[in-house]
Amino acid sequence: MKKSGMMYVFVMLGMCGFVGASVGVCMGTSGLFYSHIAKDLGISSGSVSLMYTITALSSAFSGLLIPIVLKNEKMLKPMVITASAMCCAGTFLLSLANNILLMYLISVIRGVGSGLLSFVLATTVINNWFYARNGLMVSIAMAFSGLPGVLLANLITSVIVANGWRFGFVFVTLIIAVFCLPGVLLPISLRPQSIGMEPYGYADYVKYREENKDKVVFEASSHGVNFLSVEMICIMTFTLLVYIVAAMFQHIPSFGLSIGFTASVSALMSSFASASNIVSKLLYGSLCDKLGAHQTSMCWAAINIISVIMMLTIRTPLTMVIGAFMFGFSFANSSSALSILVRETFGMENYTKVYPFASFVGASSNALGVTLLGMLYDSTGAYTADLILCMSCQVIVILMLFTLLRKKQAAKLSA
Repeated sequence: MKKSGMMYVFVMLGMCGFVGASVGVCMGTSGLFYSHIAKDLGISSGSVSLMYTITALSSAFSGLLIPIVLKNEKMLKPMVITASAMCCAGTFLLSLANNILLMYLISVIRGVGSGLLSFVLATTVINNWFYARNGLMVSIAMAFSGLPGVLLANLITSVIVANGWRFGFVFVTLIIAVFCLPGVLLPISLRPQSIGMEPYGYADYVKYREENKDKVVFEASSHGVNFLSVEMICIMTFTLLVYIVAAMFQHIPSFGLSIGFTASVSALMSSFASASNIVSKLLYGSLCDKLGAHQTSMCWAAINIISVIMMLTIRTPLTMVIGAFMFGFSFANSSSALSILVRETFGMENYTKVYPFASFVGASSNALGVTLLGMLYDSTGAYTADLILCMSCQVIVILMLFTLLRKKQAAKLSA
């Protein structure tokens, strides 16, 4: 492969690594430590789990800074090096902390570093570099947010059990460093034009745009960004709801136990939901490039609704595991779909104005959604209300997608 062709590979390796390090490892493996820390320090698991909320909110806030920092393209490398160092240093410092307040402070460091490396950065760079197969490339990168949880959770748990949670954090620090290395070391730029290249598939895209004016996905938005527009309200409502639904993932093992299934069945439900996190994103990218983001997201929301109905009505070990796998399709809507829908709705030139804010809303609602769903369970004594809430959210999600699609079609006809 020519050197110019290798650059596209370098970009994907770097972005997949950053998403894996920030979301997959920093965020995704946090829950493995909570019970061990709580037992060792003699505090409640709830106090320890607040670390996740602090990390998530810090990550959401720092994501808003990316468009500001990257106004100067030369800041890309310094930013990712600094953010990688923050993720690694924050994780290592947790291994030395002796009280929960210090852990909260360190969680802010990890969160800021994680936010600078996560979805906002990855989707911005991929959108600049890939016009053809864009949906698939975004989804591949997003899949790395779940990959460490599936492949490394058992290994990390074994290390914690054998050597203690402090050494566990040291081990996780090394994993984060490995994931970050491609993006730090490879010669990645924010835009291909800055190194004399074109986005992947640019020539084919220009031809496709002329022949399929009603299907253009990179068409610039002529009206800019109106934060009170129907499009913005639909996007933000979609974001809020799909991230609340995604928060239910944290409660799936507890849901299995609450209806009388064994710990092994409940763990299997969680594992299949985690696997679906990866599979659904890869499938989403492939279908999105063929069907469009709106239609694919509607299908994924419908699959989630069916999964809820299954888990509420047909409670056998097999159907619960299948239902958990189908429920995991909600992850694609809260990651891959959001990026692509923002790009299609507001245009590439407005992407960095809208997506960081949408990502902030999503991350915040997800962090708070975990608590909300837990409180709903506490008040009712069952997860039935939680699942009905998730199903209701998906119905509204479909309505938002349908409205966005109609608005897009109307804009095409009036153009």
